[in-house]
Amino acid sequence: MFGEVGGLAMSKPGAVNFSRINVISLLAGALAVASVFLPWWGIDASGFGSSVSARWTLWNGPSTDSIFRGSTQAYPTLTSASPIIGALAVISVLLALAGSFTWNIRPLIGSFILSVLTPIAYLGVVSYAVTNSCSGQSNCLSGPFGTETFFGITLNWGFQIGFYLYLFAGALTLVGLGFHRIFHKTTLRRETLQASAGTS
Repeated sequence: MFGEVGGLAMSKPGAVNFSRINVISLLAGALAVASVFLPWWGIDASGFGSSVSARWTLWNGPSTDSIFRGSTQAYPTLTSASPIIGALAVISVLLALAGSFTWNIRPLIGSFILSVLTPIAYLGVVSYAVTNSCSGQSNCLSGPFGTETFFGITLNWGFQIGFYLYLFAGALTLVGLGFHRIFHKTTLRRETLQASAGTS
């Protein structure tokens, strides 16, 4: 019954039957698409009765390196590497969408692998940028997320909704991957039995 309602699979290799699309991986791809246009990292600064917030997507970086105290490398590293991370995210999206319309499970496997590697790579880029920004100073950002207060100013920094939405999309891709395998086998077995009954 669930297969009839959810309609997850393909009727024949190479032929799209829209009543049998893997909607789980399709949803994962849609969420991942949304994530690449949302902020992945940001900083909030507050103090002396005012506050300032800065957010960055995968397609833009800080317009100034003033938030990275004492660093000449952190700003260009974060700015130049983020679009590469974005490209990996887009590839994982395309694979997830392609895997939603085919018997072949390889696109979904590739999408899931990238959905694991992409956040790890972004975490590494942000960690490198923030760590190298300090240059041995104590009054600066420490790690990819955290809270610091110095000279009456409180900084809160860390990952934003785009990053977490992409993580959720990756987890959903794994669910879609497992369901693809199970439902594929079930559908193939049912169609084989129907074909055998039709010839008998």
